Amino acid sequence: MDAAPPPVPEEPPAQDWSLLPLDLLSAVFIRLGLVEVLRGAGIVCRSWLDAAKVPDLWRVVDMENHIISFEYLDVWRARAKAAVDRSDGQLREFAGRRFVNAELMQYIVERSPLLTTLRLESCSSGVFSYRLASLMRESPLRELRSLILENVYITVKKLTCVLKNCPALEVLTVRNCSGMYSEDEETLRAKFARIKTLTFKCEDDDGVCCCGCDF
Repeated sequence: MDAAPPPVPEEPPAQDWSLLPLDLLSAVFIRLGLVEVLRGAGIVCRSWLDAAKVPDLWRVVDMENHIISFEYLDVWRARAKAAVDRSDGQLREFAGRRFVNAELMQYIVERSPLLTTLRLESCSSGVFSYRLASLMRESPLRELRSLILENVYITVKKLTCVLKNCPALEVLTVRNCSGMYSEDEETLRAKFARIKTLTFKCEDDDGVCCCGCDF
């Protein structure tokens, strides 16, 4: 008589991810990427939505490393505003490219009193509007320590105006920003003398400085 086949082991119960505590869910979201959370990962269930709205999760918002086509610029601006809202005033670092315009910058400035680092790449020529400068005079970015601009059109006059309203700024990086090369190196050094760490470069496609200003 043949022996009876061994019993098939029962499969362990499926993990109910909705039961994870908020701190663990937040850690998962950070590894996933906040952009993916904004795209919908945070609305899988009620507990995930609650975790996606914890302000501490949105202290650092990096939306820079994404290829964005023209027709989706408004979508990314809406996502950036949602991230700012979820930070509930706790936003410390923000990075964005191309989709950031003057209206979004105003939105960030008005709602982010603790902002310490702002990094912008390939943004519109009007990203630092005079309206924004006026707003910053009324409410200076007193916590902003670092400003990084790359491929952003901004004039020396407008940048000087921005810096006047960032009294705590210590690090300024300006790379390939057309509009900045109307004055010589000595004059630029004098204008930005209070900045502790200053990087100012204009490079061609081979990485060679093309304006004579490299300090």
